[in-house]
Amino acid sequence: MLHYYRKGIGEPLILIHGFLSTNRVYDQVISYLTNKYDVIAIDLPGHGKSPLTNEKTVYDYAKKIIGLLTSLQIKNATWVGHSIGGYITMAAVEKYPEYVKRAAFLYSSPVADTKKEKQERDQHVVTIKTKGLDAFIKERIPLYFAFYPDPKDLEEAYRHAELTTTEGAIVATYAMKERPDQVNMVNQTQIPLFFLEGKKDLLEKPFHSSTPLITKAMTDTSHMGMFDNPEQFINKLQRWLVKTY
Repeated sequence: MLHYYRKGIGEPLILIHGFLSTNRVYDQVISYLTNKYDVIAIDLPGHGKSPLTNEKTVYDYAKKIIGLLTSLQIKNATWVGHSIGGYITMAAVEKYPEYVKRAAFLYSSPVADTKKEKQERDQHVVTIKTKGLDAFIKERIPLYFAFYPDPKDLEEAYRHAELTTTEGAIVATYAMKERPDQVNMVNQTQIPLFFLEGKKDLLEKPFHSSTPLITKAMTDTSHMGMFDNPEQFINKLQRWLVKTY
């Protein structure tokens, strides 16, 4: 069973964190959601307090979340995923649409990895195996903040990352590497979708949307908008949630 934090009353809303993180990454913004939504913030397998079992792909992670929803007797929900959490949400939209009322992707692109990026993922695994997970975390986390992070935010991100297991980090890296290109899929989906992009995000790639069901917005932040500017972050997300209620 996935570990989760649940609070609030209303429409079910699932919060899914990113790579090397935990459900507590949303701590600065979650209080803005719990007055209108039944918020369920999960720890992904191998991250936080959730054990890794047999997950290998983004589809496996999505299925695990659906198992949690089923146990909680939730038939469908709004899914909100950050980074790899967005990739997992795309997998759910593709394979298990009956469980997804609408979906938000936070600093998460439907564009698949290039050949070079896949090679970089492989190198990440080599680093984890040869230098250790702590060394990889020290290399990786600063990139999420892009430019001059607040030292307190950086330290908090490190604390989240340290709750990732070595195997959890390796499996998640391969899951990101092997995820399919989802641009056509999201453009053909018949539910409201939201993509929040960061002006200073060095990691995610833009894409062309061709349906009015996709809403895009931008924060003046890095990949970690919920840390950089929580007010702007939650304002953009809430505006879309209200619009598509």
